[in-house]
Amino acid sequence: MKIDIISTLTIISGLLGLIGAIYRLAQVEANINARISGVERNLLAELDAIKDDLLNKLNSTDGKIERHLVQYEGDKENIYIYRLNDNSKAIEHKFNRLANWITQIAALLYKQCGFQIQDNKF
Repeated sequence: MKIDIISTLTIISGLLGLIGAIYRLAQVEANINARISGVERNLLAELDAIKDDLLNKLNSTDGKIERHLVQYEGDKENIYIYRLNDNSKAIEHKFNRLANWITQIAALLYKQCGFQIQDNKF
């Protein structure tokens, strides 16, 4: 009987040790899974934050580009329409004054000494 009790105790203690090892292994696995889940949650949260930050920066940059494009269009309008038009009017004004002076000089020369400009425009 002694052998049966020792064998039984050995089998029971082996089974308890095996159950304890399985239980401990399950705890370690649960701990590892919990840490992996935590890292995964943190990683996803960081990725969302980075995505939001990137979208904000893109929207800000898009707004800045729009402002610069509007400013460029205004500057282009100012340069090509107003400045060139002003230069054209200034040149036309100077040409008209010069043509008027030439007409006056031609009239004076004709009156004083009979000199006549041989140009069809005058």
